Amino acid sequence: MMIRFKFTRGPELKYISHLDLLRVFERSVKRSRIPVAYSQGFNPRQKIVFGLPMSIGLTSDCEYADIELAEDIIPDDFIKAMNEGLPKGVRVVEAVHMTAKGNIMNQIKSARYEILFEIINANESIEISDYVNGMLNKKEIIVMKKSKKGKKPVDIRPLIYSLSAIEEESGLYKLEAFISAGAQDNLRADLLMEAFGQETGLDIRIISQHRKALYTSVLNRWKDPFEVAND
Repeated sequence: MMIRFKFTRGPELKYISHLDLLRVFERSVKRSRIPVAYSQGFNPRQKIVFGLPMSIGLTSDCEYADIELAEDIIPDDFIKAMNEGLPKGVRVVEAVHMTAKGNIMNQIKSARYEILFEIINANESIEISDYVNGMLNKKEIIVMKKSKKGKKPVDIRPLIYSLSAIEEESGLYKLEAFISAGAQDNLRADLLMEAFGQETGLDIRIISQHRKALYTSVLNRWKDPFEVAND
């Protein structure tokens, strides 16, 4: 029996690593006595697969994971049991039984972010939309991206699907970004902002990064991960 669940991460835990977050869920499963299935071998592990690893400093409304169970459990009971064992800052908000093949890690293809930032030492009034449009009009945007073999130049322009920005009343700026995400062609929000500063010449300081949505892709259509849980 498989369950796909959605959870949130608030500011209370935004500075823990993805590995630490995995341990948080493993401990919650044990405390809640959820009948999770385990892998075979000398070091059995709970069969939980997470969608898109979370960077340090990121909050989110829309993280997903798949868990394999040794016994059937009603999704509402699963949510209640998990939340009883989770610390403040992480909550399971939705769950469904899953019958489709493939796991969430391989299905995530894009993400929406809301990024709040300020511009340091701005000497004149900034029309932020002009800078965003200027970046979108570029044919290529080369940045140095980390890989297992070190840093290498990567053109991230094809990974940016849409950008928009507005100035907040507080003098800060909010960028809405829809970008490529997943096991392949993943563009992190902080790397996007690094490129934004590089291409515009603006001195930017990120205040917050928030993931608003994750999507899968089926026949060139973006879909919520729950929509494909039983395809």
